[in-house]
Amino acid sequence: MTNENNNCISAMLHMQTGAPEAASHARHGQIAEQPLSGLDEASARTLRCLAKDGEGLVTALEARLDSLQEAFMDMLNTQLEERHLRPEDRLHVYVSPEGTLVVEGNDNDANLLCDIITRKPDLQKSFKQMAQVAMLSHGVELATQIHNDIIDQVEDANPLLGHYHMCLKGPLSHFYIR
Repeated sequence: MTNENNNCISAMLHMQTGAPEAASHARHGQIAEQPLSGLDEASARTLRCLAKDGEGLVTALEARLDSLQEAFMDMLNTQLEERHLRPEDRLHVYVSPEGTLVVEGNDNDANLLCDIITRKPDLQKSFKQMAQVAMLSHGVELATQIHNDIIDQVEDANPLLGHYHMCLKGPLSHFYIR
């Protein structure tokens, strides 16, 4: 990278953050430090607990998820049997960004399952609870893994880091996780 490119990037980042030039230079020195060194003691303590207990928490959350999934399938199978339905094709069920349950697949089977779920609010509630526990477990697992990589000073070969992106576009520059 040329010095001119580096200056352009610095100017764009300055434009994005609105930080004064002196603060920008102070931030450049932090790159060589440990990524978590600026955290307050309470946050650092929480992360140490996560490193110590995170795997156990994930195991407990996964066990809870298994029991929720079993109960959900029992409720769903009961409803399918009562209506003498046997979906033939694969159906995909998920919670939309708006919070509604979506069923995708063969039109006939999807419509039948959608009707069952609509008539049984407990199925909707149960599915959303499973989604919450699954996301919590996934988040704790990711946090534990990344934190342990930081502690062990692992800098390469973690595909999770590929989810972190930067869009460099002048004052609209931003960072995001995808």
